[in-house]
Formats: sequence, structure tokens, C-alpha cells
Amino acid sequence: MNIIIKSGILFLSIFLFSNFSAQTKTFKAKVEGNCGMCKERIETAVKADKNVKSADWSMSKKVLTVSYDASKTDKKSILKSVAEVGHDNEMFRASDKVYDDLDACCQYDRPDNSKKMAKNADTKQVCKLK
Repeated sequence: MNIIIKSGILFLSIFLFSNFSAQTKTFKAKVEGNCGMCKERIETAVKADKNVKSADWSMSKKVLTVSYDASKTDKKSILKSVAEVGHDNEMFRASDKVYDDLDACCQYDRPDNSKKMAKNADTKQVCKLK
């Protein structure tokens, strides 16, 4: 009887752990920026979402890596928050006003790449900030 109870507890623990760990997802996304201030701004915007477990933006590669709880947030809302602080990415273009308010060192080259962004993004999630 004792073995059956211990086996049941072990099975339940494994089941619960696998469900919780399966909800963590990671993605990489192209995010524009130039300097350490950009890195801090981008990572701070992402980490403001309490469902984000980690965020790291590579200055040299211009790639943001994010791990998050997929049951509570998604890539779209995370990348939207990045655009809202002035950084174009593969799904969203920052508003001209927010971009213009960035420090001069943070103003990256900004060609009209909306067609390229739309081509690379999930068509169900492409939006533009106004």
C-alpha cells in the first residue's frame, strides 16, 4: 500500500512538472538598435512583462532572445512592447515620434522596411504602431 501511494505521488509530481515546464518557450527576433542604452531599453521593456523569464539583446547581432511563459503572454505582445519604446523589429515598426525622441546614438538606420518586416512576420500577427 505504501509503495502505491509513493508511486502515485511520484507520477503526480512528474505530470505537474512536465505541464509547467512545457509552457516556457523561447524565441529569437531581429530588433534594431545601436548601443548599450538601446540594450537596456529593449531588455527593460521586455522584462516589464512579469511573464518573461529572461531577455537578452545582442548588440553585435541585433537579435533579441526571450524566454517566456507561453500560457500567459506571446511573441506578438512582447515585440509590440519593444516597438513602443522605439525599436523596430520583425513584427512592428516603432512610431516616428517615439523613434525621433530617442537619443542620437540610439537612432539606427531606418529604411522603409515595412514590406520586409511583413514578409518575415507571421501574417496573423503583423500590426503597425501608429
